[in-house]
Amino acid sequence: MTEKTDICALCQHFKMKEYPEHARVGAGRCMGYDGTREQLINPFLSWKTRACVRYARARNIAEREAWVAKQGAPAQTDNAAQSETKG
Repeated sequence: MTEKTDICALCQHFKMKEYPEHARVGAGRCMGYDGTREQLINPFLSWKTRACVRYARARNIAEREAWVAKQGAPAQTDNAAQSETKG
């Protein structure tokens, strides 16, 4: 059984449709920190980024999961990819 990782693309705070220029390169805007003390320096993140403490599962989760499946499985962790590269 594989463990499902929550990623930005599945969060209700993550918006891609409103930012097509970023979506074309695989990024979206995290709105989870808007109006808080912890403003993000760069709110545009890869949709594959691991969920943060502000993660809130999107209401249209089936749509988002289908989209993620179409894009291909997200990398499990950046560390795993780096280990393979270093060999």
